[in-house]
Amino acid sequence: MVYLVIISLALHFVSFYIMILLYQRMERTKPLDKEKTMKELEDLLLSYTTEMKDNNERLARRVSKLSANSSPKVNEHRKIENIPEPITDPDQSLVNTFPDSADHEEDYKEYEPPLPDETSEEIALDSSTTSRVLSLYKRGNSITDIAKELRIGAGEVELLLKFYK
Repeated sequence: MVYLVIISLALHFVSFYIMILLYQRMERTKPLDKEKTMKELEDLLLSYTTEMKDNNERLARRVSKLSANSSPKVNEHRKIENIPEPITDPDQSLVNTFPDSADHEEDYKEYEPPLPDETSEEIALDSSTTSRVLSLYKRGNSITDIAKELRIGAGEVELLLKFYK
């Protein structure tokens, strides 16, 4: 029996010694991994920021090139589009600057909004699953039929119907 106790103690000491060695090895490699990771992160951030800087400079050059090529003077632009000059008199009423709506009523008397084609059988409407479940249930379809048609679970159909009853 003493022989087993001695072997047990020896195994315990050996296992503690191995654990201490592994712990020391992990501690030695940790700082290197942290430093390596930090260096990689710094390099990655540096590359991203330089790439963003290059993209911003390219965009600024394009904008300046486009604005230089197509920047008419303000007065010429107003003359082209018949934009009135700004009102400098604060007493002048803004109501007088807008056209009278009664002048244009005659233009819209015979207007009818366009109607959808009656020949097309399929009208693409996006509707929610809930609205489709409710409309199919109102038509008299069973829960299993609704679930099969909409490709959802029967439990989900029951839950939606219970929620809206």
